[in-house]
Amino acid sequence: MRRSFRQRYDTLSGLIATYLRGRHFAVRVGNSLSSERAIDAGVVQGSKVGPYLFNVYVNDIPSPRNCQTKICLFADDTAVMSTGASDHVMTSLNDYLDQLGRWLIRWKVQVNSDKCQSVYFTRRRSTPSSPKLYRRPIPWRDETKYLGVILDKRLTYKTHVAEVRNKVTAVNTKLYYVMGKNSKLSLRNKLLLYKKTLMRPIMSYASPVWGAAAKTHINKLETAQNKIARQITQVPWYITAQMQPLSKFQGTTPLSIERENAQGPCSDETGTCSDITSPFKDYYGNVSKTTRPKTATSEPGM
Repeated sequence: MRRSFRQRYDTLSGLIATYLRGRHFAVRVGNSLSSERAIDAGVVQGSKVGPYLFNVYVNDIPSPRNCQTKICLFADDTAVMSTGASDHVMTSLNDYLDQLGRWLIRWKVQVNSDKCQSVYFTRRRSTPSSPKLYRRPIPWRDETKYLGVILDKRLTYKTHVAEVRNKVTAVNTKLYYVMGKNSKLSLRNKLLLYKKTLMRPIMSYASPVWGAAAKTHINKLETAQNKIARQITQVPWYITAQMQPLSKFQGTTPLSIERENAQGPCSDETGTCSDITSPFKDYYGNVSKTTRPKTATSEPGM
């Protein structure tokens, strides 16, 4: 029994070793191709086994010793968040960064401290000293981008909303000949392009996070949505009464209502919510069920 297990383990480790070793890469710039170089560390980019091997490698990453500090991992994107009083938050954060730095050195995981960013989420004007990784300070930034969401130090999401609007405008400009007034595409297909593939997913991405933004910022996206809806339905700019029946019939919920429904209360007994927002509805407006935890957690700041 013990011998068979060891044979299987040696066979599996040997199989993984043959998958990782002996690989080379080259860089092409225009018509010029560089010579091949050996890959001494890391996994194959774009492979199906790569994420699993990476998760196995970082499985023993140290966890914070106190509940005020948390580490969030999504693939190779890592965020360390700490919350608490200003005189204690930096102490607990630096203690964990020292512990994390020793783990990185031990397992030869290279982190470019120059690309690390730190944000102090507060309304105060004064900020404490910067956190340190490898004994090098990480300067404070007014905002940072994590998993596609721009987080500013006051959590107004003004920059994020502006970027989303610019993305939607750019996509609408590229698809004007397909979704414009001179397009011969049917209304059903136009709405399908808007709601399911290109524009609406950009607007609604991570909406439960930035949905707490002020109405002045949300209205910017509402204006862009109404403009696209007029363009799709060929409604003149001075007519706004026809927008409400279209939204009810086609299931295109305004973003303000979507924000309220995404942050609405859940059932105390089942913890199940019936969201009527478009991200959780299919093309014909059928509502899907989403389960939310009964206990609420606060967003920590670093």
